[in-house]
Amino acid sequence: MTNFTRSTHRFSRLLLAGTALLLAACRSSGASVAATARQGAPNARSANAAPMLVSTQWVAEHAADRDLVVLHVGTKAQYDSGHVAGSRHVSLEEIALPQVQGGLSLQMAGVDQLTTWALRNGIGDRTRVIVVPHDFNLQSATRVFFTLAYLGAGDRVSLMDGGYQAWKSESRATSAITPAAPPVVTFTPRVRTELIALANQVETATQDQSRYIVDARLTRFYNGDGGGYPRPGHIPSAVNIPISSVSVNGFLRPRTELEALFAAQQVDRSKPVITYCHIGQQATLLWFVATLLERDARMYDGSFQEWSGSTRPVIAPDKK
Repeated sequence: MTNFTRSTHRFSRLLLAGTALLLAACRSSGASVAATARQGAPNARSANAAPMLVSTQWVAEHAADRDLVVLHVGTKAQYDSGHVAGSRHVSLEEIALPQVQGGLSLQMAGVDQLTTWALRNGIGDRTRVIVVPHDFNLQSATRVFFTLAYLGAGDRVSLMDGGYQAWKSESRATSAITPAAPPVVTFTPRVRTELIALANQVETATQDQSRYIVDARLTRFYNGDGGGYPRPGHIPSAVNIPISSVSVNGFLRPRTELEALFAAQQVDRSKPVITYCHIGQQATLLWFVATLLERDARMYDGSFQEWSGSTRPVIAPDKK
């Protein structure tokens, strides 16, 4: 065999091998496209992230873990009346910008304020955090969860399903005593500003339909029956998945039922989701659910308070 022939055969083998690899890549592209899109989502969780939901049993079994911090979300009076033993109290005022006359309510605090709050609660770069809602209203707890995700610690945070009421009903260890100051830790914020949708991004989505807009408020507010803001109604193109539909007695509904709620409003995985509500609290619960269902989701912090107080269009009852 001549050198030319050998070279030709070698080239042919390389060409066939390259073609085979290309075909294999093409066959797997359907799965990889979805995976790639998911990896690009601001709320995407890493492969080794903690589960977003944990049971009371899990918390009881890990209560003595060295790097575990449990946060009880509710009023100080609720916390003082009883909490998961060893847990620390969190109020939403601690993680929000100070309220000013005529300003927006419950806006995400600055990084310095949030970092100080995290350190005060013993939350460091390796800390595993459990967020416990005091009662059946989960939106305050998911606001804390969202805040930690905004700080870049979301992969280490879980919500305790059923909250304090489930814990107490199971006769697990409770206390009315505030624990001692936590050990000194180091916390490095890795702020995820992209988790928060801005008003102009929401406005663009109403025009080009590039994102689903999901209103988390009760249906009567979505329909324009009150709401306490300058103009009643909802953001154009928004669909309504009220927070009351996603949980029962402090427990999130099963995944299949949550998927059905999104499917009923035709909110699939083809486009990112923006959630909103009155002031950016209830919207974090729908953001949490969307993230749990592996959808690309952001939360509009200004929500309807900002939108209805502007000159942007509102779908009001008389415009249906």
